Amino acid sequence: NIKKKKKEELGEKVENEKLVQVYQVDKVFSEILRQSAIEMAELTRSVDENNKIPNFGKKAAEIIEKALENFEIKVGETMDSSLIARKKQELEAILDTSLSSIFLKQLSILRELAILHFKSATINEDVPVDFAFFTADSFFVRESEDSVRPGSYWSYATERTNVHNAIREISNRRKQLISEKIQHAEHQANAFQYLQMQQAQMQAIQQQQYGGGAGNWNIGAAYRPPDSNLNISMGYQQGRTNIQISMVPDEQASLLGPNGFTAGVGPANLGLSLNLNL
Repeated sequence: NIKKKKKEELGEKVENEKLVQVYQVDKVFSEILRQSAIEMAELTRSVDENNKIPNFGKKAAEIIEKALENFEIKVGETMDSSLIARKKQELEAILDTSLSSIFLKQLSILRELAILHFKSATINEDVPVDFAFFTADSFFVRESEDSVRPGSYWSYATERTNVHNAIREISNRRKQLISEKIQHAEHQANAFQYLQMQQAQMQAIQQQQYGGGAGNWNIGAAYRPPDSNLNISMGYQQGRTNIQISMVPDEQASLLGPNGFTAGVGPANLGLSLNLNL
């Protein structure tokens, strides 16, 4: 009975020691997570503000390595090695999950930047669309590679496909817009050409009706009575007669004498014009 009691006491002691170790390990575990969360909060704030994090993959690896090293130092070597190994795996998994969410936000920022690269390149019509597509894709791949944590299973393949689809959609819309502009310009040119043809036909009809046929004639005459400001003009054109009487001072009367050139009707104060269409 004494031996059995001592064995039970020894078992309880071992069990209590294990519980103490678990408590101490969990306490260190929580402390390391808290410290790591403070570091990751800065990264989260940066991507939430739509700012790209340079070399994010390297920074993520440094956070996890630092956390694992501090964990090993604080738990010491007297702890259960299997317990420590299990908690290290759990710690790395939790940190990797948190950093992976930041990585996905980083990819969203890189996607928008890559699309912006494409749009900026295609503003210049001399730049081929294929070249703009290549530069945008190269930018996204380069920045995404820098954002992947070494040794992780992080991937940017899906987001890269989304970038390609977005760029193709923009390119197709751009081609459609250019095509619509060309069609609109062609329609305007055709309409202008049609109006010119209609105008030419109208002019031809009017010319044939009024002034283009054989025997049609136009005549105009103007007369100023001597020593007066009265000016009389008459015209016959395209089958219409027009008579106009106006008061126009003769500014040269003082230079020509009291009777002007002549005292009656003559070539100096009578103007005639005749236009015959034969």
